[in-house]
Amino acid sequence: MGNVIWLTGLSGSGKTTLAKALLKELRSDGSTGVLIDGDKVRNSRQNRLGFTRSDIERNGFQVIDLCEKERLVSDYVIVAVITPFEVVRTEARTRLQPNYYEVFVSTSLDLCKRRDTKGLYRKAELGEIQNLVGVSGEVPFETPKASDITIDTHQVTVEEASKKMLSSIRKWIDGRKLKK
Repeated sequence: MGNVIWLTGLSGSGKTTLAKALLKELRSDGSTGVLIDGDKVRNSRQNRLGFTRSDIERNGFQVIDLCEKERLVSDYVIVAVITPFEVVRTEARTRLQPNYYEVFVSTSLDLCKRRDTKGLYRKAELGEIQNLVGVSGEVPFETPKASDITIDTHQVTVEEASKKMLSSIRKWIDGRKLKK
């Protein structure tokens, strides 16, 4: 059964960039892997969810379901989803253990706003979108309580962050092998 590496953090924190770098590195070692990107899941035709707290939670639970299927056929399932609520991250850890590893991609809201690769923060400021995670009081980003590693993308380059994450993941995997 494959390992699920779940990256959580604000929009613009660097989750997808790090996930792609990690997947490339893991594949170079001969491992199989798939990337589940939050934007792609949300934009799929069968997903008709909005951005209320309830819909965001439901989307997170759908991603967990997808992970359960994908880990049957891949060595690694790399997830890059905002996942703002602890209840969803706890459910992911419960359902996907012992093969679940959580990465908190920590970046200041100010830096995420400056990056704003999708223009979401600008749209929120203009009132064009509601319920933007971390900006709206309705959908706060709850800081993870049990992440396995925290990567502050303000402090390190993508290469440094990827290397740090990969090293930590390999130690986690080696530690699990020793327990068997």
